Amino acid sequence: MTALKRRQHRGITLLEVLATMAILLMGVGAAMLVVTQTSYSNRRSLSATQAQLIAEQAMENITLLGCSVQPPCGNLEGLDESYVLFQTSAGALSNVRPADPTVIAREYQVVVDVDVPSILSTIEPGSLVPEELQRDLVPGVPDTAGNIANVRVVVSWQEQERSDRQVVVLQTRMAP
Repeated sequence: MTALKRRQHRGITLLEVLATMAILLMGVGAAMLVVTQTSYSNRRSLSATQAQLIAEQAMENITLLGCSVQPPCGNLEGLDESYVLFQTSAGALSNVRPADPTVIAREYQVVVDVDVPSILSTIEPGSLVPEELQRDLVPGVPDTAGNIANVRVVVSWQEQERSDRQVVVLQTRMAP
């Protein structure tokens, strides 16, 4: 009978406590890894979304100008530009870096490229004009070629955890 009582009142051994703690620590570590990866993914998505919005705004500003009839898309000449925008963690966009060094701001580089085949100065040296931009816009009607513009907006940024730049590109074609 004394042997039966000893088995019923047996306590937890040190080995069992250590095994339980190891399993618990592995679970906590896995949960921390999931939270870290989720946070990183959310930051990347936020940066990509902001870059998309910057590109859309630049593209919209150009498309609102429209494409003039004579000279063909001539009003778009000289719109090529490159500039830098900074977005703070509060969401404010500015073309200058925040003066306060404690304010964290992501730097976006924006490149706008407008190519009008009928205006050779808008085509970069060494670039080929795609055949579809040289075709007659009105089939069978000569001299309607070149009444089209190719507009491309590239927004790029650098993620802290990556060595390569991330890029969002929007492109459209415009005609009168």
